[in-house]
Amino acid sequence: MTNIEALPQGLLFWRSATNWIGGVGVVMFALLILPSLGTNKMALSGIEMSSLAKDNYRYRTQMVAKILLVTYIGLTIISTLVLKFAGMRWFDAVNHAMSACATGGFSTKNASVGFYDSPLIEWVLIVAMFLSSLHYGLIYSTFTRKANNIFRSEVVRVYVAIIVGATLLIGTSLYFADIYPNIFTSLRQSVFQTVSLITTTGFATADTNLWTPFAVVILIILSIICGCAGSTSGGVKVDRVLLYFKVLVARLRGQQHPNAVIRIRLDGILQDDRQVNTVTLFLTTYFVLILLGTLTSALFGLDLLSAFSSSVAFIGNVGPGFGSVGSLDNYAELPSLLKVQGSVLMLMGRLEIFGFIQFLFIRMWR
Repeated sequence: MTNIEALPQGLLFWRSATNWIGGVGVVMFALLILPSLGTNKMALSGIEMSSLAKDNYRYRTQMVAKILLVTYIGLTIISTLVLKFAGMRWFDAVNHAMSACATGGFSTKNASVGFYDSPLIEWVLIVAMFLSSLHYGLIYSTFTRKANNIFRSEVVRVYVAIIVGATLLIGTSLYFADIYPNIFTSLRQSVFQTVSLITTTGFATADTNLWTPFAVVILIILSIICGCAGSTSGGVKVDRVLLYFKVLVARLRGQQHPNAVIRIRLDGILQDDRQVNTVTLFLTTYFVLILLGTLTSALFGLDLLSAFSSSVAFIGNVGPGFGSVGSLDNYAELPSLLKVQGSVLMLMGRLEIFGFIQFLFIRMWR
């Protein structure tokens, strides 16, 4: 859709509400449905369940669902109130809060969040997007003052380090390229777009097609890594990336010390060979799908940057890409077949690829 502001408010609210319901549905799928299938039917659930999720399974399924809903609804209400205080209308505040907490990025303005040109609104959304990209069980445990919380999570520490590092690198790049007049504006734009893309929300405050190639490459990498398992964000998930590098380090150590017994832990949880193999298979399949999407898009005439970034955005459910599908553009001009392909990739990415495949063969679960 090329003119969002021309749509009726009822349709805009329906769009955001559907997005919001889908967000909580993804969390329920990852934390409740996948584990209920059993290890023999859905090996993927091993990595989707971080240490906190396993800790939460001391409770009954009904209690876990209540914890997730209370956390999700609570974040949405708080975000709405703070956005209203920051200067938005009630209608805009509700829609942007739902989109931020669902990490979906639907705005009520054609220029997205850039319409407001407000640092306060941007920081409110940055916090909302960041929290919504964390494991929802970790958020609940943090607010209830349990030992297993955000501040003790190895995955969250790595996630924060990635965000901080990317923000500084992109901000510095923008400043020295004279794209913005001072370092503070450069960092302001950098932190918002960094958080927006790594959380797969997709809000925009600037035309990232005008940024440096260095900044674009970092943003594409962030669009692949994305948020934490057990959140509303899409993408590979930082949990898998961290586990992959731990496996890589362990393999290098194993070559130096062939008789050593090397154990791999993620957030204190011992990872067995099946979980490690599942991560490797997932990453391989993920990049193969990006490659196939890029090839198909190039076949229909898209330039390489647009083809590759759109495929990354589709399967990661990020939203904006680069080139002809940049942060202030849309997918309206894509051929119909590419829109169908994008829809399939979005479904596969949201259902963690193997979840989508198992859904197609549901009769074989019995």
